[in-house]
Amino acid sequence: MTRLVRRLTTAGSAMAAVGLTVGAVLASAVPAPVAPTTYAVTAVASSGALAHGPAVTPAKDVAIIVLSTLTPSVVGPGKDVTVTGTVTAPLTGPLSSPELRVVRGAVKVDQRTALDSWASGRTQTAGRTVGTTALPTVAAGQSRAFTATVPWEGLRSDEAFAAVPISVQVVQEGATEPTGETRTFVAWNGRKEYVPLTVATVMPVTLDPDVDLFSRDDVSRQSAWQRAIGPQSRVARIVEGTRGSEVDLAVDPAVLGPDAGADAGSGGVTPTPSPSGTTPNAPATTPGATTPTTPPTTSPTPTPTTSGAQPSQASVEIARLADDLVTQLRGRAVWALPHADADIAATVGIDPANSLVRDLVSRATALTKRLGQPARSDIVWPVDGLMPNGREQGIKRLLSGTAVKKPAGIVVSAPAVTKATAYTPTARRVGSGGTRLLAYDPRLSALLPKRTDPSPVLSVQRYLAETLVLLGERAGTPRSVLVAAPRTYDPDPAALATFLSATSSAPWLDTVDAASLLSDNGADKAVPQTRPTTAVASAAPRPVLTARRLAQMAEQRDTLLSVSSVLRDGAEFERTYREVLDELASTRWRYQPGSWVTLSTSVARDIRAATSAIRVVPRTSTINLLAETGTLRITVENGLDYTVQDIRLRLVPDNPRIRIVEQPAPLTIGPSSRTNVPVEVAAVAAGRAEIRAFLTTADGTQIGSPASIPVAANPLDSTIYWVGGVLVGLVLLAGVVRAVVKGTSRVDEIADIEAVTAAHESLGGADDRDRD
Repeated sequence: MTRLVRRLTTAGSAMAAVGLTVGAVLASAVPAPVAPTTYAVTAVASSGALAHGPAVTPAKDVAIIVLSTLTPSVVGPGKDVTVTGTVTAPLTGPLSSPELRVVRGAVKVDQRTALDSWASGRTQTAGRTVGTTALPTVAAGQSRAFTATVPWEGLRSDEAFAAVPISVQVVQEGATEPTGETRTFVAWNGRKEYVPLTVATVMPVTLDPDVDLFSRDDVSRQSAWQRAIGPQSRVARIVEGTRGSEVDLAVDPAVLGPDAGADAGSGGVTPTPSPSGTTPNAPATTPGATTPTTPPTTSPTPTPTTSGAQPSQASVEIARLADDLVTQLRGRAVWALPHADADIAATVGIDPANSLVRDLVSRATALTKRLGQPARSDIVWPVDGLMPNGREQGIKRLLSGTAVKKPAGIVVSAPAVTKATAYTPTARRVGSGGTRLLAYDPRLSALLPKRTDPSPVLSVQRYLAETLVLLGERAGTPRSVLVAAPRTYDPDPAALATFLSATSSAPWLDTVDAASLLSDNGADKAVPQTRPTTAVASAAPRPVLTARRLAQMAEQRDTLLSVSSVLRDGAEFERTYREVLDELASTRWRYQPGSWVTLSTSVARDIRAATSAIRVVPRTSTINLLAETGTLRITVENGLDYTVQDIRLRLVPDNPRIRIVEQPAPLTIGPSSRTNVPVEVAAVAAGRAEIRAFLTTADGTQIGSPASIPVAANPLDSTIYWVGGVLVGLVLLAGVVRAVVKGTSRVDEIADIEAVTAAHESLGGADDRDRD
């Protein structure tokens, strides 16, 4: 984009030069003085804005010149230069019968500092005018297109190759100083007197930091994936713009769908937990549970796609987008980044043995299966581009516990491994620990055209100028150059294709596969890394991963692994709940740290909900044990949509009053159901006790939610029976004593017992006759 670079004063009016880039081109030799000949410039002017060009926002008091094309990019004998573009008048007034000038700067730009000076406007514009033409009046705020052709004689150099600084200016009628200016460069290649530079380019293909990619809401999730990898996405623009070019694509397997790294060949998408707030009105339930008790208060967690279930329409559409991307990537030179583009730079400085990040590195190998072609996963690309003390060894230690085993190379910013030198070393480097390094040039990398650029012209010409400067440092020495785009790179595909085509066709540049820089090529041998003279800035924002966060994520992952080990469909459960947890290790959150917090909160909440769905149901009342031994019935609930198997219920009293006679056998519980487990206990002494009931895996790892069972022991042992017997004996003895003390019974006092009996019987017979 053009920008204001300096202000000029003429006839009391303030004017400014605009449209300068940060780039410039090498002029390895100033051409010999020639007579000030003016060459013809053909201009075609038309009213209105350019039909198929960049949109230009008028400035207040300066004219804006935007170059649309400059062909050819490299000038040689017999090759005239054609420049097209637009001139936009300032808002404060029209350009009255302006004159368009092409001026060749009379400066030497054979060093990078000279490139910067010309491009930034610090170098004065004194030079030779090699072309002028009159333009029609341009109304205030309006644009006119132009086409200018400059004969090659005005740009020639006596050197074999050179970078020629030029300025395209617009001057008001009657004025001597320009109202607007754009500076750029023309690359001159008169004859081949050099060894070409070997140039490689690598671009990352990664996801944006969008929490909606993991939303439980189908509409939000599908829209987010459409933005991430759909036809109009940043990823699609990179893939399209590099088609047919010698560019390596470093691909995060996660761009191929949420479960791409876990099951590279499935093409399916498993719903994943959502960030908090995605579905504010969603009911609070345990994932998949239909419990008859009061529902838990935890937030919803994902409903996994169980065996035989039909995926949602959103999942089908996301899978289709991923399959389309796979088709576009096949046949390309591809590197595999760790799954989710795990932040290696942050991890190795904190915990090089982190189990979660190691797993993400191992999952990078799945990209080969998904694409059906080789994809290198042994080239490590730390996002910050730095190489502090201990990083090389930390990367080796990290990879030693993965399927990758060891790094074949590490991508690093050249200034981070280079002390101040008179010339630029080759991109082929070797670390102090023996690991090959791929040192990218940050200046060249910054010149890759961006979507916000009005056109690729300035980027192309500055890039050619930079490489000419590098070439001129040691034209006869074989060297290599690496260009690496940042993680956030967002190009216009047509502009990127134009840039790559123009730069790769330069005679002094030999484009190669970036991975080829891992080995020496003839005289171009790797040079040892050296300590930089000054501190080198990070190529990315500060990391979001800390020691505490990495430890928390590793603990959460271990919890999920423990739960999955007791599930019949444990692999599916693990993939469903682990996917978003893995995403938290991504480098992308450096560019939007607030989203990391949002997603992390959701993950923690959902993991708690998932693991607490398997639980021992607590009792609110005390169990009374009125015997020496008895059977307690403990309720175990499975609130997941998975069958739990081989899980152990363990009971531990808090004091010796209660003893567990035998621990229960392993349990199997169906989805969304509960079971009562009998447990035989013994009461050793009277009193209260708490029995802690919890669940474990076969190896003793505790999972789920435990409970405390209150018990009141009142054992009726043999002592009670002895006491009872004694009491009965005492009662009998008391009866005997009473009889002895009181003498005969009243029955013995009746004189004629037989008569009384006979009278009683006669009365009974009379009663019988009355009834008859």
